[in-house]
Amino acid sequence: MLEVQGFRGLRFNVGKTGPLEVIVTPPYDVITPEQRAWLAAQSTYSMVHVSLPEPGANETPYDAAARILDQWIADGALVQDAAKSFYVLEQVFEDKGCERVRRGFLALARLPESGERTILGHEQTFAKTVEDRLRLIEATQANLEPVFVLYSDPSGQASRCLVNATQRPPDITVRTMDGVVQRVWRIDYEPHVTQALRDSQLYIADGHHRFRTSCAYRDACREQGMGAGLHDYILMGFVAIDDPGLLIEPTHRLLNPPTELDIAKLDPWFECKPGGDDLARVVENEPGCAIGLATRSGRYLLRLRDIDRTALLGVDRGPAWRDLDVAILHRGIVERIMQWPADTPFAYERDAAKAIEMVENGKYGAAFILRSPRAEQIQACAEAGEPMPHKSTYFFPKLPSGAALYSLRMKDEG
Repeated sequence: MLEVQGFRGLRFNVGKTGPLEVIVTPPYDVITPEQRAWLAAQSTYSMVHVSLPEPGANETPYDAAARILDQWIADGALVQDAAKSFYVLEQVFEDKGCERVRRGFLALARLPESGERTILGHEQTFAKTVEDRLRLIEATQANLEPVFVLYSDPSGQASRCLVNATQRPPDITVRTMDGVVQRVWRIDYEPHVTQALRDSQLYIADGHHRFRTSCAYRDACREQGMGAGLHDYILMGFVAIDDPGLLIEPTHRLLNPPTELDIAKLDPWFECKPGGDDLARVVENEPGCAIGLATRSGRYLLRLRDIDRTALLGVDRGPAWRDLDVAILHRGIVERIMQWPADTPFAYERDAAKAIEMVENGKYGAAFILRSPRAEQIQACAEAGEPMPHKSTYFFPKLPSGAALYSLRMKDEG
């Protein structure tokens, strides 16, 4: 049974830190080294000092993060709220020239026990990344960044508390470096939200490594003889799966083909048509599986024929996975039709125009342009335990780092 709880968040004190524009940041895994250096130089309180720590003399990066976080708390830059709370988050951003708004809230979820299916993921994780984040959580004893999850709210009970909160001015408004306006309201913990979501499942959108890390940390605490405690919970950002502001973008693929890319080989499986000048728009508007292909000789729309997908993809994976365009690309086109190795290296690019430009200027031999995955596809893969191929989804905007932190050592959470 899912348990969603409020918590006493650690939040930045603007009276001490000054404006939050370079303090609240996108999450660590979308910040480039150059962006990290710029943010760090702008403020001693920028979240990158703890999410992407750089060590001083005779210390590890993790020791540095713990030292800095402790100093922020000691000097009053981070202050723990007095009451158990939810944190409503409204994100305003631009998509294709139009303004969009996505609403959610920050809260805790109890980590699932073995065999429980309250929180489901759709991506593979990598041990090296988990080890890095585990050492960070062990040093800081905090969840520095929330895991982004989707939830179903057919009754509307959880969503109503978000709407009610936004009727007054927000506690903070900040435009982060990704151009997103972040508005945050602290509200008292709402027990009816816990009740409304108790029979729900959560689907991880972003933060699979952070989720796996918290599970590992919880297990390590238990092995050390610690009983129930703050380590049983994880900081999450909750967004309704039907929120009108939910945007899931594709990540397009670029490669230098290991052998000739013979388009004629695709004919038994795909209708191949001219793609036109706006290939991404043509692909996105297709009702069924369609993949754009850009080569130095032209742009093409590959429309999957009405076939039994098992003939192309095999039967070792389930129907939720076989429904993915990206699975058709990787298993179908790359491995089965072109007979390239499964580990053929790809480059990834969110902007279709940039991907096509890199083919036309000779940097890559081909670009595959994908449609946006749908929320129900992510939900289906998560429920089936079918991990999606690497970089199958890109949720925008990301949840901000620094809107509220969850301390795993501060007392009196109840």
